[in-house]
Amino acid sequence: MRRLQLGDINWALSKLGNISIFHYLTDDERKFLLNISEIFEYDQDERIINYGEISACFYAILSGKVNVSVPDANTGKEVFLSCIGEGEFFGEAGIFSNAKRTANVIAAETSKIISIGRNDFFSFISRHPSAGVKILMVFVNGLLKKLNDSNKELAFERRNVLDQSAIDQFLQNMK
Repeated sequence: MRRLQLGDINWALSKLGNISIFHYLTDDERKFLLNISEIFEYDQDERIINYGEISACFYAILSGKVNVSVPDANTGKEVFLSCIGEGEFFGEAGIFSNAKRTANVIAAETSKIISIGRNDFFSFISRHPSAGVKILMVFVNGLLKKLNDSNKELAFERRNVLDQSAIDQFLQNMK
């Protein structure tokens, strides 16, 4: 991981505008965000977030891709969950709580990642409340989508585990 100096402000502004949580902000609001954030470059296979750690930052991908995984409880091997790329964000729960991280995030290729800490983020919202509302709405929408996807996955798994016809057949065979 290398901390990058902001050399080309126009490049950074355009990349920030492609990230959904910053898309609706003005250039002045994005410039302010760039001033309170850090930009890092991660090499392929370099860890950005470790499962179980506590961190008060969230991240957005300016360029590159990252893999999201969790360790298997029995084997400890990494279980791949998803790959997210340029324009997407992750780790937003760290802004709102001191809960442990629920996944590993590892660079899938050389990636430039912007990191914004909790205190800086809430300072930004204090100074730019309308921008803060826009960002928080995108956060909420993303979290609701993740919750909806999880609910669908749980319902699917439950259907497979609790198939009523299989239970009926089992009970018939016991007679």
